[in-house]
Amino acid sequence: MTDLRLIITPPEPGDWHGRLDVLEALEAAGWTGDADMPLSIVRHPSGAVWAVANDAGDSGLTCPNGANPDFPSDTPSLVVIAACLAATHPTP
Repeated sequence: MTDLRLIITPPEPGDWHGRLDVLEALEAAGWTGDADMPLSIVRHPSGAVWAVANDAGDSGLTCPNGANPDFPSDTPSLVVIAACLAATHPTP
């Protein structure tokens, strides 16, 4: 397993980057942008899918085990990233 090191620069006050930081971190971890919506939906080979739901930055995760957690826009990016990475490594 390779280490994943993230550097996330927070946006300046008033700037809105949606969940671009999450998208970039997941792509660095091997997730792939959806063919139709590469800036809104990313998929992992395990079957996990993360998607931005709206312009407010709400998002959701579909886990290989069938769980579907939602993340309101005020959920910290690191929490969303950690949940997505955890979803790709199911427990026995």
